[in-house]
Amino acid sequence: MSAALILHHYQASPYSEKVRCYLGFKQLAWQSLLMPPVLPKPDLMALTGGYRRAPVLQIGADIYCDSALIIAELEQRYPQPALATGPQAAQADLLGRLFDVDIFWRAARYLMASRAEHIPQALLDDRIAMHPQLPLQKAQLLADQAQLAIQLRALINQLDQALSGAHFLGGINPCAGDFAVYHSLWFLLGAQALEALAPNTKAILPWMARIAAFGHGEMSSISAGDAFAAAKQAKPVALAEMQDSLFKAGQKVAVQPEGYPQESVAGELVYLDEKKIVIARQSAACGLLHLHFPRMDYEIRAI
Repeated sequence: MSAALILHHYQASPYSEKVRCYLGFKQLAWQSLLMPPVLPKPDLMALTGGYRRAPVLQIGADIYCDSALIIAELEQRYPQPALATGPQAAQADLLGRLFDVDIFWRAARYLMASRAEHIPQALLDDRIAMHPQLPLQKAQLLADQAQLAIQLRALINQLDQALSGAHFLGGINPCAGDFAVYHSLWFLLGAQALEALAPNTKAILPWMARIAAFGHGEMSSISAGDAFAAAKQAKPVALAEMQDSLFKAGQKVAVQPEGYPQESVAGELVYLDEKKIVIARQSAACGLLHLHFPRMDYEIRAI
């Protein structure tokens, strides 16, 4: 019997919504463990040793960090129904990556500026600490609001043209890029900002409705204690022999998202290739864990 899928997430997290919609597309059963939107996140830290972002997917003693890696892992494990492939899907996946690493934060800053007087200072301080390279102070957000609106409006209108006559960005079936682009627009739509930014779109809302119609799969709740017990009773999945020449298996390393040293996670390197980094760490609550990170947009260094 395969280990349960446990998603550590919070309801308002756009990157979590990206994965929840993918789980709906696959019609998978999964267990939900909610985390706070801001620090402290003690249950998550027991698993990750420092990585704080939502979502995180736990499968037994294997912990998958970053929404793009989570979807790639699930696609390997559950290939049907399949995501679209081919040149059109590949182009959409590149667009999805742009939304993941850049466009989402333009949308987030725009919404923060639109509601600057209502943002709790604790939430703003948390995001400033999490993203020190972004201008997230209230005065700067307000100064940038008009320019962000222009940028987002142009982008949304271009996306509407790209979706004209198309079922999904990937073609007849969705690709990973559909879910990556969707989550930023879901964020704007939920804040009643999408139609205000670009009121004349014709294809975006029907496309979003098609993705939303997938639902979120079969969800049930799980406690932190039960999730920790599931990790402690399991063993990490065996990995292929490591071929990367830059580092050696067994080496002590630290992994972090690029530009975010406060999220550095230390452990023993067990696998590395052009797509993935896997480190082992011992957790008092969970036993031996393997933490999986993407190679893209993450840094690895010897310690």
